[in-house]
Order: sequence, then C-alpha cells, then structure tokens
Amino acid sequence: MKYKFVFVLILALSVNMLNFSDVYGQRTTYEISELGIFPDSECAASAKVTCNPALKTVESGLIEAGKKRRAYGYSVQIFFESGVEAKNKADKVVEDFKKNSGCDDEAYVFYEAPYFKVRVGDCRSRLEATKLKKAIEAKYPGCFIIECRIAYPKL
Repeated sequence: MKYKFVFVLILALSVNMLNFSDVYGQRTTYEISELGIFPDSECAASAKVTCNPALKTVESGLIEAGKKRRAYGYSVQIFFESGVEAKNKADKVVEDFKKNSGCDDEAYVFYEAPYFKVRVGDCRSRLEATKLKKAIEAKYPGCFIIECRIAYPKL
C-alpha cells in the first residue's frame, strides 16, 4: 500500500512537471484505468487525468523498467546440460514442470556458457527455497538451491 501511494505521488509530480514544461502543448484526458498503473481487478477508484500525451509514454516506460528489475534471492535448479540438444531438453523440462509439479512457482531457462539451466521459484529466503526443494525433490532428485537474482514478487 505504501509503494502504491509513493508511485501515485511520483506520478502526480510528473504530471505537474509536464504541465509546467509545456503550457501551450496538446492536452489529453485519460481515465486512471487507461494509464495501466493498477491491474483492472485492483482499481476501485475512478479519476480523470488531464496531461501532456508524453506522460503516458513516460509512465509505460517506467512500468516496463520496473518489471525488468531483479532482487537477490534463491531458486532451485532442477536441470543443467550442455550440448546440441540442451536447449530443447531444457524447454521440455520447463513444460514438464508446469504440467506435473503441482507447484505455482515459475520455471526459467537460463544460458550460462556452456550450460542451459532450468531454475524454479523466486524465493526471498533460503527457508522458502528449502520448502520448494522438498516439494519437488521426489520428481527432480538432483535439484539444489542456488543464490541468484530473482524477479520481484507481484504486488
């Protein structure tokens, strides 16, 4: 909740800066839901924002940049192999994990020369990663916990 407030505050300040920088420029009115700040299911409020159209471009760029940010945490590595067919095997492992694991965790394919690797989960603590490892250990007996960069959890 605190982060949403800070984001809306930054957005409001950006609107004001764009308004002052281009007094005679073109203005457009957007519904707050059109800006894409909040997912549709979480947007309970309604507001209209009148601003320079460049704001929508700036805002969408900030959202995309935020999706690419990563934090340090832990994942469980379930596969690594090198060779001609390693990429295809890694993709099959990801597909198999999504279908048969029973976990909601995401599986990722990485390439770190010369290996293709499949890592599962975005765990913020080693305890979380240990629980995930125990859950999938029967299906993937050679799995192990690795400290790495993880995606930020969804708000």
